[in-house]
Amino acid sequence: MRWWKRGGLLVVVLLVVALGGVTVYFSVPYHGTAASVQSVEDDPRVSVTTIDGVRVLSPTAANSTPGSNPTTGTNSASEPNSTVGLVFYPGARVAPDAYDSSLAPLVTRANVTVFVPRMPLNVALLDADAAERIRTNPTIRARHPDIRTWFVGGHSLGGVAACRYADSHDVRGLVLLASYCNANVSDAPMAVLSVTGSADTVLDRENYRQGRTRLPANATVREIRGVNHTQFGSYRGQRGDSPAPLSYDEAHRRLADLLVPWVANHSAVERASPVNSLPVRNRPIRYWNRA
Repeated sequence: MRWWKRGGLLVVVLLVVALGGVTVYFSVPYHGTAASVQSVEDDPRVSVTTIDGVRVLSPTAANSTPGSNPTTGTNSASEPNSTVGLVFYPGARVAPDAYDSSLAPLVTRANVTVFVPRMPLNVALLDADAAERIRTNPTIRARHPDIRTWFVGGHSLGGVAACRYADSHDVRGLVLLASYCNANVSDAPMAVLSVTGSADTVLDRENYRQGRTRLPANATVREIRGVNHTQFGSYRGQRGDSPAPLSYDEAHRRLADLLVPWVANHSAVERASPVNSLPVRNRPIRYWNRA
C-alpha cells in the first residue's frame, strides 16, 4: 500500500475514533442524585411521568390548597387543573431528572406543569425546537388539555437553546438559569427572568455580559449569593465548577423564592389579559416588572 493511502486510512481511523469518543462522552449525562429524584417522585403533590422522551412534573389533586392565591406562588382550589406549562431545556450533558428538585416548587406552589425533554446527545442546541413538539404533541395535549400559557427556559447551554426558540415563537416568558441569550430578544414582548449564582465558575461571564444587552430593558436579573452552576439542578461532578457554601436544599429554596412568584405573577397577567391570538412581535407590552 502506498504511503499516501496508508496515511489517508490512518486519518479516517483517527476521525472515527475521535467521533466515537465524543459521542460516548455526550451520551453519558449527569443525573440527579437518587435522593433528590426520589424525594420528588414520593411527593403526593407531584405526578412524575415520561411522555415520548419528555419528563413531566405535573400537579396532582393533593396539590390543591383552599384559599390560596396563585399570584403569590401558591395553589388555588378554584383552579385544580394546570393552565401553565414550562418547557425547560437541560444543560449540556445533564439528564432531565437532574432538575426534579429545583423545578418541583413550580408544581407544588404555582400549579405549573414542567416539561424537560431528553436531548440528542444530551445537547439542547441540537434540538432548539423541542418546545414546539411538546406543545403540539397529541399525547401531551390530551393529558394536559388546559395548558394555555407557555413559558420556556433552560439551564446553561439549555438556556441558549430556549432563547433561540423564544426568539421565533409565541411564549409568555423566558427563564434563564446560569445562562444567556445569543439571539437578540430585546424587543420581544415577553417577560424574561435571568438568574445566576455568585459561586458559579462554569458560566462564561463574557458571553453572559454580552447576552445581557440582548435582553429586554425590563428583564428581571438576579444573582443568588453562594450558588454554583450545578445547584440549579441536583447533579454533581461538573468539571470547572467550584464548591458552594450553600447546601443544595438551601440553593433550591432560594431559587424557588425567585422563580415561583415570578412565574405565578406573569401567569396571572396572562389570565387577566389573554393575548394568545396575537403574533409574538405585535403583542402589547403590559406586564413588565422592572428588576
